[in-house]
Amino acid sequence: MAANGHDVTQSDVAAAAGVSRSLVSLALSGSPRVAEDTRAHIMQVADSLGYRINTAASALARQRSTTIGLVLPNLRNAFFEQVSRSLDAAAAQAGLTVFVTVGAEDQERLRRAIDSLLGVRVLGLILVSPWLTNAQLVALGEETPTCVISRRSPGGHVDAVHIDERHAAEQIVSHLLSRGVNSLGYVTPRMDDDASRLTRGKSLARAAHSAGLVLNTAEAGDDDAGTAIRRLLDAGTPRMGLITHNDMLAIDAVAVLRELGPEGTGRVPLASYDNTYLARRAEFALTSLNQPDQQMARDAVRLVVERADALLRRPNNPPPPQDVGAEGHLVVRASSTG
Repeated sequence: MAANGHDVTQSDVAAAAGVSRSLVSLALSGSPRVAEDTRAHIMQVADSLGYRINTAASALARQRSTTIGLVLPNLRNAFFEQVSRSLDAAAAQAGLTVFVTVGAEDQERLRRAIDSLLGVRVLGLILVSPWLTNAQLVALGEETPTCVISRRSPGGHVDAVHIDERHAAEQIVSHLLSRGVNSLGYVTPRMDDDASRLTRGKSLARAAHSAGLVLNTAEAGDDDAGTAIRRLLDAGTPRMGLITHNDMLAIDAVAVLRELGPEGTGRVPLASYDNTYLARRAEFALTSLNQPDQQMARDAVRLVVERADALLRRPNNPPPPQDVGAEGHLVVRASSTG
């Protein structure tokens, strides 16, 4: 019992040991995925605090979970909502349920969101466009079966499902080139550690270079997207094409172009990514790169289940990471055809 009179919990042990609660759980359950020196440290701290293992709870936890944890960056992006629905359907087909949490654009809140899911013993985690470094993702993959969506595998034991960004960029650049543009502007979210954003930007830059076009980039926050878009338009050539990282930013671009009148909507072809319901609405009619979210969801659920089953059979021999690519296709609408 702790000094304050309550029974010592795994959270108490984690705080005293300076590790996550989920790592304490793995160490105390004898998981081979915990390094021996780390396990010894955690056990020593647990003993010093007087922690007692709940044998009934431990036996229950060893049963195969039927829940997958899903971590979304935010609830603003329509694509995340779309992926969440597809994952829920894919999990249901596999006899599983999905627990959803929002990590937000904050490392501490994201870590708490992940720990909350690990605390209920999920089968594994699926993270959509996570704001985590490669090293952080690899460490998470040591704790539980983990799959990322819209990002390549960082290595370790982390699986990934994503579109072929190179081919997607080539489709967009080729289409805008066919509309007679002689330069490109790219509006991207302001996210320092988002690997998917960096990959997309590099893919567009390569595709633009191959087409003989200059790609200018501007970062946009939630409250200044219009300013970033105007800056690109002012610095661009008279026949510039505009690309946005997602449909949410494309809507801001449509508003700016409409303010400019015929010089905007009639002169600047616009394309984006995700092909959400927003792109299909008549008032926006966005040319947008469709991501096959239903296929990606099925692949992500399959990868988590396969890794969880493999760890049950061979806990000391986890399989190598799988990196599953999906083909996106450009859906052309009025935003790029005038």
